[in-house]
Amino acid sequence: MENLYTSNLAIDLGTIGYDECLKIQKNLLSRRQEGSIPDTLLFLQHPPVYTTGRKDDPSNYPGIAVIKTERGGDVTYHGPGQLVVYPILKLWEKDGKIEVRSFVVKLENIVINALGRFGFEASVGEEPGIWVSSGGEMKKVASMGLAIEKGVSYHGISINIGKEVLEGFSRINPCGMDSSVMGYVDINRGDLIRVLVSEFSGVFGTFDMKSPGYLP
Repeated sequence: MENLYTSNLAIDLGTIGYDECLKIQKNLLSRRQEGSIPDTLLFLQHPPVYTTGRKDDPSNYPGIAVIKTERGGDVTYHGPGQLVVYPILKLWEKDGKIEVRSFVVKLENIVINALGRFGFEASVGEEPGIWVSSGGEMKKVASMGLAIEKGVSYHGISINIGKEVLEGFSRINPCGMDSSVMGYVDINRGDLIRVLVSEFSGVFGTFDMKSPGYLP
């Protein structure tokens, strides 16, 4: 199938259930693999939900119902006060090999640069995720858990932008760490989306914001 789109797509889905959104991701994943759609970014918020990745350790979420996924990482929480970004992107290849680590670094730098535009000095720490200094302590404010299938990414990035999200993390050991390491950045959701679209456009080519009705 031919890709008839003239630019990459960025779509804000608002609040959407995890299972429903996963179906959307899988549809877009298949279509991106066949080349019928361009690179696509999904921005959204999930109702409260716990998910685990390929490094699942049940001791990190005792008594908690979780959804097991194909992404990397261990248990995490999604809910109000968080912006989730699912990048359905075709990975670059070098000498016939997919450059996964280079791709992950690009995503990390996009988030770091976006937070920097709001005055937050963010960095990649010794532990996974994006960290900022808060009250003299380093706090993890963004997590990343990707899956790559036939050269296309899905699942992705979550950025904590409201204090209410911390309660959800308090019930687990996110990515095997004590929940006290989790923090948030006080950034308006719409403003952060606009900046992230700009940062993604600078790396992967222009993304145009579209309404959910424009979803391929």
